Amino acid sequence: MDRKKKHIMAVGAHIGDAELTCGKTLAAHSILGDSITTVAVTAGERGAPPDQDTVEFGKYNVKRAGEFAKALGGKFICLGYPDGEAPDNDELRLKLCDIIRAEKPDVILTHWHESLHKDHITTSRAVEDAIFYAALRGFERSDPPHWSAGPYYAENWEDAPEFTPYIFIDVSAGYDLWFEHIGKLWLTDNSPWFKYREYYDALSRSRGALVHKQRAECFAVGPYSMKLVQESF
Repeated sequence: MDRKKKHIMAVGAHIGDAELTCGKTLAAHSILGDSITTVAVTAGERGAPPDQDTVEFGKYNVKRAGEFAKALGGKFICLGYPDGEAPDNDELRLKLCDIIRAEKPDVILTHWHESLHKDHITTSRAVEDAIFYAALRGFERSDPPHWSAGPYYAENWEDAPEFTPYIFIDVSAGYDLWFEHIGKLWLTDNSPWFKYREYYDALSRSRGALVHKQRAECFAVGPYSMKLVQESF
């Protein structure tokens, strides 16, 4: 039986969030022929090097995030809110709702809702509500309703409090593609205070070891989604 193609959307607060935390999952689905969309609420421009203008760095980040998505055969969308100022309001929720209805993803990945970063918390909450809005038939927007599975919450060192892995995705097949292109993002190898590539590279290996795979990425789900059904042991 032919496998049905899927569309996977990952929503991050900043450029680099989705690509680093669940980029191997996106790469693995890309290899399967699935559609990929990455969305950033902000360009992450305030993470600019000391000698670089934040506006120009934001433009650079957008360009490189687009290149990463293109390498996976996907597309990238940046909402352009100021870094550190993602708004916890209906404007953001409705923009995400409209993107979901227009792009029609089957699955949505985003931040866990406990974090040291306010933009991550805001994005997580906004995505949860946007998925609800997008699926609601009585909620009129320019595009018709669309239901997406999720959100599935990606593992992120900044979103660690109370994060409990529930789903392990074998990303072994997507690892090389991810590793080749994640360096397009400045943050990956140039942060002066955190080794992003090393951390997420090692994390995928350690998570993979737990499920007897070369590489894996983990996702949490909300309490109402914790339902494993099987006939017997």
